[in-house]
Amino acid sequence: LRDTGPAGGLIFYIDEADEFDWTYLEAAPQSTQWTDKPWGDYGTEIGGDAALTGLGDGQAATDAIVAHMSGEGITGTAAQICDELDYNDYKDWFLPSQDELGKIFVNLYKGTDENGVTYTPVGSFSSALYWSSSEYSSNNALLRDFRSGGSPSTGTKQGGSLLRIRAVRAF
Repeated sequence: LRDTGPAGGLIFYIDEADEFDWTYLEAAPQSTQWTDKPWGDYGTEIGGDAALTGLGDGQAATDAIVAHMSGEGITGTAAQICDELDYNDYKDWFLPSQDELGKIFVNLYKGTDENGVTYTPVGSFSSALYWSSSEYSSNNALLRDFRSGGSPSTGTKQGGSLLRIRAVRAF
């Protein structure tokens, strides 16, 4: 945890139980963080994979959101921005799910990981709200509030100046 991954980001999760077809999740560097971007398509519920919230669900949710937005001619949304990221020749980034954001909060931002190990926060995450790829309803998507203990919350899909986007990748 907290080591630099092959794409230049920070490792925030290790699949020690071998539950997935990948072993690590890596958060993109702070230089790729975006602000004030919409989740997208306010008033429409995408459903299906876009509603996934679990660990390992971010890629499927992002794919569903990107496909929907492309079909509607919508551009510049959180999932699309992550999906289009090309950093250090890695192009497999996605918007993290609600639970993946929770791991970022605990293992990179908070200062004490889930095992009670104290560490110096890394990754230059902001004390702000971070979009997840997890849809909540036709008007809202799930986010993590890094200002108040990383608690899950909802936000209007239209976005706002306090909302941040940080892409992740699995390898």
